[in-house]
Amino acid sequence: MSFIPLNQAVEVYRRGAPERDRFGNERPGKGEWHQVQVASWWVDRTDEKSGDSILRTIDLLHVHLRPEDAPSPDSMIRLPDGSQWQVQGNVEDYNHGWHGWAPGLVVVHARKVEG
Repeated sequence: MSFIPLNQAVEVYRRGAPERDRFGNERPGKGEWHQVQVASWWVDRTDEKSGDSILRTIDLLHVHLRPEDAPSPDSMIRLPDGSQWQVQGNVEDYNHGWHGWAPGLVVVHARKVEG
């Protein structure tokens, strides 16, 4: 249980059950957006200034939320402004430290590339 209030809201895209296409291949099922309460989120901006991608901008999103609300690594997050972010990797869970202190929240990183 987190002692930090969850005052912000974002949406997480959760994929549906796998489906079979007309060739019999398994593919991800259609998912839905679900609103979840989060403690905080912020964006770090990174500009690429060398190489072939000089006009590319990479933004990184960091979100603090409850472990049961954490998205899967292949999911997306949508902020209140409508921007969509691709989740990068697994959640960072600091609730199992040697010191016994558990913040009750996990950290999810996501990324958006433009250009």
